[in-house]
Amino acid sequence: MNKRIDKYLPVAIEIIRDVEIADENGHVKNEFNGYFSSFGASIIQSGLKPALAFFSNENSETAKQKAKIPKAIYKLVIDKDIEPEANALLLYIINENKEKELLPKILDASIALKLALRTYNWDKS
Repeated sequence: MNKRIDKYLPVAIEIIRDVEIADENGHVKNEFNGYFSSFGASIIQSGLKPALAFFSNENSETAKQKAKIPKAIYKLVIDKDIEPEANALLLYIINENKEKELLPKILDASIALKLALRTYNWDKS
């Protein structure tokens, strides 16, 4: 495994519960597997900022679930001790002009989070 991803993995396991991707019983909805897959694909297809803008939208119940992904990545890459808003990562990248610097870290973090999902039980209901 990539050393950069490996260093994120232990913290990613915690963050999945912190941002409520996993419920209090340690179950993750099956949809999150697809959300994480589509997040990486969105970055490759559209770019980092458009992908984050799309995933930061909380206007529907499905969107609220997807918005947990940039929150988790923010906690993993920027600051694990705060509870970020859904658009915090996008605003950080825009305001700090850190897209080139953070893109590899964000991709690594999204992979680590997807791998960390495997440590939880899947709720297929």
